[in-house]
Amino acid sequence: MNSRIEQLLEFIADDPKDVFSTYALGLEYWNLNQLDEAKSTFLKVLEIDANYLAVYYHFGKVLQALGELDAAHQCFLDGIEVAKSQNNTKTSAELMTALDELEDL
Repeated sequence: MNSRIEQLLEFIADDPKDVFSTYALGLEYWNLNQLDEAKSTFLKVLEIDANYLAVYYHFGKVLQALGELDAAHQCFLDGIEVAKSQNNTKTSAELMTALDELEDL
């Protein structure tokens, strides 16, 4: 197993509510093209903290890669709402771009 994944799993075992480590684990799975693992891990991030803005872009991309286009669309929309609530125009714009690209498929 990937040593970064092992380390992140240890952090999460120590603190199951560690949203950053859970998010980082999802990114590791995404980078290894382990899409089902990435999906379930990003879902866990949202269970821990639905306002964890960073997760929405990558989670949407995972859903898109899995062919779950309606779910990806909703994920990007949800992320845009969270970004707006946090006055984060940069992330909102990134999510809008991802949404536009998805709609062009």
